[in-house]
Amino acid sequence: MSSGIMQRTNIPDSKIPESVTPYPAVNLVWLAPSLLSLTWFFANISAVKWLLSSFVEIPTLYKIVIGVLIVALVVRSLSSGTSPPALSPKFVLRRYPLLLMLGARVCSIAAGCIIDIKQITILLFILGTYGLYGLMVEPNFWRKNLPIAGLLACILPFNTQLNNGLGLPARVLTAQVVEKLLSVFQIGAISSYDIIVLENGIAQVDVPCSGIKTLLVGTLFLLAATWLESRQLGFKWLAVCAVNFIMLVSANALRVIVLVLVAQVFQQPIYAEILHVPLGIVGLVSACFLSWLMLQKIPKISATKQINLESQQDAEILKNQPLAKAGLIAAVAVLAAISQLYHVESEQVAIAPLKFPEQIVSEAIPLNPSEQKFFGNYPDTKTEKKRFISGNLRGSMLTVASTSWQTYHAPELCFIASGIPVNRIERKQLTPAIAARWLSVKDNQLSATYWLQSSEQTTDNFLERIRSDINHKNHTWVLVSILFDNSVNPESSEVQSFAKNVHNTVNYSLTIAKNEKN
Repeated sequence: MSSGIMQRTNIPDSKIPESVTPYPAVNLVWLAPSLLSLTWFFANISAVKWLLSSFVEIPTLYKIVIGVLIVALVVRSLSSGTSPPALSPKFVLRRYPLLLMLGARVCSIAAGCIIDIKQITILLFILGTYGLYGLMVEPNFWRKNLPIAGLLACILPFNTQLNNGLGLPARVLTAQVVEKLLSVFQIGAISSYDIIVLENGIAQVDVPCSGIKTLLVGTLFLLAATWLESRQLGFKWLAVCAVNFIMLVSANALRVIVLVLVAQVFQQPIYAEILHVPLGIVGLVSACFLSWLMLQKIPKISATKQINLESQQDAEILKNQPLAKAGLIAAVAVLAAISQLYHVESEQVAIAPLKFPEQIVSEAIPLNPSEQKFFGNYPDTKTEKKRFISGNLRGSMLTVASTSWQTYHAPELCFIASGIPVNRIERKQLTPAIAARWLSVKDNQLSATYWLQSSEQTTDNFLERIRSDINHKNHTWVLVSILFDNSVNPESSEVQSFAKNVHNTVNYSLTIAKNEKN
């Protein structure tokens, strides 16, 4: 006992109380990947916000598909005897993940500067995020499951308002291509307007014959088959993907040609209606089958054992560069600054309330439920719906003012959705300044017309409106849609005078708002 006490008294006093222990060393190993991840998500902050806000609106079917993909990924990993690798704090600058990450971001910035289609931005963000993930996981696992990222990239952004964003221009382009092809066979009497009427007269209104959903399903099939069969992604696979795209688009165009020939040339609209869905299914299945056959020529990914992330030095680029990782973080930060610098925020719609001349008596009426649902997705859009009387002309008028072409829905679709069949669409020069589309509806008992106008231009062509958005961002455009209570002659002076007054009223409202803004 005494010897133990003597030994303790010989230990020098450390001056540290027994109840206090030294602070542990701060672990900075996660600092670099954390900074890279935060910088990446900041660079894509608008995409993140859009995804979070739209997730609530994802249909139950899409949620089920996403859940099935996650379960399938886990089950497949467990069945192969390996579990998904954990993230490594020492991320490695691998060639393909890095190219996917930075390439997706650069393409997103370029697409936003040219034409802002939000679905494309989200698709690129998801692919780029998977590229970021590839810097911190085992490379073989990352390569095998790259198709899963493609599946999610296609499913998540295209769950809502699919045809509103891409269906309208695709539908117009398809009609114009079919018109050109028919003219080769000396069938020139059928215009693209007739084709649009035919398509939507025999199709479900919420699924216009644009081919967008067929293209989406065919792409999902190719990605799923690639993942399930563990096919290698490379130039050969990209060639198969391109051929798959061409076949799906061609199948849709061929379907529309057959429908036009059956309904218009052979005068068998009933058979055209019967053939509409089967032709679409046959085209989709045929394209998918041929794509699957071509996929068999692509070699499978070798079933190699997972290797530790840090040991794969042969696949690393920028070797022995101590500042390479800091340079990557700086590069992503620069891309974030560029995207913010060139990002064009949607401005307020510049239009004053419409004030018609005395000869046009009008009163405001509420939007119908379908219109309220559609325009409710675009809170920045200004709509006015009115009943009008102008001499012998009576009817209703809807004006939609917006700074984005994606907020417009073709009026003929709205008429069909409301139970008013459209019999014919043609182009009419109502006045020297107004090139409009003239519609005969409800078995030619009613007439309707619409056009798009800004303070500088008036057109009936939606593609012209899209081109304007590319060249001049944030210009306010107004879609003027008029439905008369009876059939009227577009050549009559009364109709032309009425159209001129409406056009001048809208133009005056745009000019007033523009001057007040400046």
